[in-house]
Amino acid sequence: MNYKIIIDKLSISYKRFGQGRSVLVLHGWGKGSDSWVAIGEILAKDNYQVIVPDLPGFGASQEPDKPWGFDDYIDWIEQFVKEMKLNRFYLVGHSFGGALALKFAALHAEMTEKLVLCDAAVIRKERLDWRQTYAKKMAHWKNNLLRLPFASKIYPVAKKIFYKFAGNHDYELASPVMKETFKNIIKIDTFEFASRIARPTLIIWGDKDQATPVEDAYAINRAVKNSKLEVIAGAGHKLHRTHSQQLSSLILDFIK
Repeated sequence: MNYKIIIDKLSISYKRFGQGRSVLVLHGWGKGSDSWVAIGEILAKDNYQVIVPDLPGFGASQEPDKPWGFDDYIDWIEQFVKEMKLNRFYLVGHSFGGALALKFAALHAEMTEKLVLCDAAVIRKERLDWRQTYAKKMAHWKNNLLRLPFASKIYPVAKKIFYKFAGNHDYELASPVMKETFKNIIKIDTFEFASRIARPTLIIWGDKDQATPVEDAYAINRAVKNSKLEVIAGAGHKLHRTHSQQLSSLILDFIK
């Protein structure tokens, strides 16, 4: 199930389930491939080979020696696909991985059979303002708080609460290199590539998603010509963990 490969001098960990037509899954920002085990096992039972790499800097994969930008990950995916000798595969992307999947599919239609986007972080630009506003407030709040005599005790707790509220908990947990990578990634809006998708596309979204609002799903659905939208009631941003069976069924129905 767990394998290692060297790509561009980086030690990369990936999971592989089953045999058959290939499904490549690109995870979101966070823990990596571990959260896709249940779905990998379900798809494998229907005679698919499911490959879920830990993207560089995530899971058990080595992080880059310097901060990466969005296109560094796109180039890395192309190298990974070639090293794995994948051809005409089904591409599934969640959150950050969904944004990567969208752009990759737009640029490499010859490699992609069908595309599945799950709560994809495609639309970024219009949300930069409130993130920047929170960052400025955080800096001001931090400076004032650190002047207090009991600051060393309450600041760590208050910082976690702030990051969670602002949606930046991933940033708090990242290494210095990945913090800078996070800053680079969050600036990139890939919505312009939606109209260039030439492959059948399934868009799956949780109607309770607060990280990437369901309004984004409808916008992407309108922009991708040959696309279908499925909204899962009661699901949030991590529907691959909370609704793995339902998500797997939707993916299987689509790629079949």
